[in-house]
Amino acid sequence: MKRRVFLGTAVAGFGTWASRPPTATIMATAPPAARTSENRDVPQGDYHAPDWLRSIRALYFDGYTAPLYPHMKDFDAKRLVEILVELGGDTLRFQPIGYRAYYPSKTFPVHPELGNRDLIEEVSRECRKAGLHLYCYAGYGMPVITTSLIQGYPECAEWVLRDPEGRPYGVWNEMGQEYSFYHCLTGDPYREAMRQVVRELCEHDTDAVYFDSPSDYRGICFCDSCRRNFNKYCGLDLDRLRNVRNLEHLPEDADMRALGSWYDWANKLTEEDLLDFRKIIHGSGKAMLCHNGATWRPGSLHLQYRIPDGFMVEYSDQTYERLLRAMMGASMARPTKKLAQMYVGSYDVKSIGQPPNCKPWAAHITDLEDSDEVRMEGFVDLAGGNMPIYATANRLYYRLGEGSAKPAQEIFALARRPEPLLKDSILVPYVTIVPTLESLELWRTRRQSWNVAMSEGFLLAMLDERIGCDVNPSIELSDEWLNGQKVIALCGASGMSQETATRLASWVGKGGALLATYDSGLYDAQGEVRRDGGALKEVLGVEMKGEPLEGQVDVYYRIKTAHPALAPYGEGVVVMGDARDCHPQLRGRGERSTWREVWKLTTPPAAGFPCNASWVRGALLGRRGSPAVSPLCTQGGIWHSPPGPEWRPNSLGAG
Repeated sequence: MKRRVFLGTAVAGFGTWASRPPTATIMATAPPAARTSENRDVPQGDYHAPDWLRSIRALYFDGYTAPLYPHMKDFDAKRLVEILVELGGDTLRFQPIGYRAYYPSKTFPVHPELGNRDLIEEVSRECRKAGLHLYCYAGYGMPVITTSLIQGYPECAEWVLRDPEGRPYGVWNEMGQEYSFYHCLTGDPYREAMRQVVRELCEHDTDAVYFDSPSDYRGICFCDSCRRNFNKYCGLDLDRLRNVRNLEHLPEDADMRALGSWYDWANKLTEEDLLDFRKIIHGSGKAMLCHNGATWRPGSLHLQYRIPDGFMVEYSDQTYERLLRAMMGASMARPTKKLAQMYVGSYDVKSIGQPPNCKPWAAHITDLEDSDEVRMEGFVDLAGGNMPIYATANRLYYRLGEGSAKPAQEIFALARRPEPLLKDSILVPYVTIVPTLESLELWRTRRQSWNVAMSEGFLLAMLDERIGCDVNPSIELSDEWLNGQKVIALCGASGMSQETATRLASWVGKGGALLATYDSGLYDAQGEVRRDGGALKEVLGVEMKGEPLEGQVDVYYRIKTAHPALAPYGEGVVVMGDARDCHPQLRGRGERSTWREVWKLTTPPAAGFPCNASWVRGALLGRRGSPAVSPLCTQGGIWHSPPGPEWRPNSLGAG
């Protein structure tokens, strides 16, 4: 995608460059009260994870399908380990509980074909012979409680999510070919059962325990335990949320106060669970790993990645999206030298869009043959600072398809050769994208955050222009880190805490260059509109004048004034605009001039712009060292003061 296409569609917003402004301080305002229960200083304890953990070459063996489920009599641990050795990996991720336990658990119902076997011990024995590392997978948030399991073990019914009428609910699960109920992550019975499972796993000869889907809340549970504990937490009746059946699609009359309290409560419990799990695991001399896919989603425990010794970042379909998440995961892992992983291989054929190649009973993790796409996924993971976790062991176990394991072998070989360098290296970017935590909290006021999507688009523009780039979430923003940065990009960082704004202003005052697009800094940490011109008004020299307008179709702009930042878009050129508009206003610096006209296709300029604005005016200041506006994108342009002679005006495309 060319930069001009991207800039007209993905990042659409106003933007500002700030560098050495006359006043590099932020107007003091009262710090907002915290809206979540998160502890920003998560205690790390005395345990120190082994150094090898940070660069493991792991193979993922799925336990929801054959040869473990629905039958396990043909499972051969030696054969599995031979596959791992052939691929060039050094670590196996084994799943000891799918829809049943594959070891003699006293907590989770065991597989009817288990007999006297303990598959964890069988796998561990073969891994130790081959000199391989081993860690066990624990479902935690995954829906593995099925209809047949509850029918055979009624006590498991206490572990599932219940609707306001007390009925369990979940999803039809294609992997098990039956209905699966969601776990009640906030209920006492399941939380205690998970602690017992962790203790059982830690009794085996393994190196670590991995938890899937912390913070991945599938719904609100109305069981007696949840009703009682939620009321104790905040004094509210859980029935205030009985019309919230889907957390991703809220009804118009959802009680947002109660919902915000519910998320805060759920996150508090998740943090307690993870800390308790870690205490048990570290006490047994093992490391703790987590799936981290839900960390950067609205409503989740955003700091959960600080608790384990390593985490797995969720995969993405598009290469630039995968790269952004890989970079973000790596930047979360670097400060404390933790492991960051990402799936590669046949994780989910539906999202990848390739045809299946498997037997009917192996519908998951086994259906995508190795290909150039798989090879590219692994290289992108490594480029972003992550270690790939390869997910085709089930297919290779059955020798399905006509493909080979060569792409995985190449990925692991590349990861192994420069391992010492990869383990401790850091990126030295020209531009660093900083998504803000507070932008994810806009949902509390029913607003939508564009932060992550715009960050992905901006990264795509940087790739197109061959500009060195990195991603660092605002949670990891520190004065020490800032001192090593050249240019920071806030791509639609709508929400921003006063702490972050003050820190950025101080950095800009020392010579840093700040780029802010769209409505960055318009909202406070609670998602409320700032009425003082925005968090960045002093450092950028521009005030935000209210919220973006609602989307309008067929919006066009006519360029009135030429500017070098507009690249090929000269005076008189008409371009199609984005559907939303922001209203920045200069803070009294120099002369003002009109740089664009805007109208809808169905409403000529002479007739005005009904319901929104008659004419949209901007400002253009040509003096070096002063803010200048130009239509970087269709919603207002980019404000910038060149940070130095090395800055290339066109290196960001049209702006």
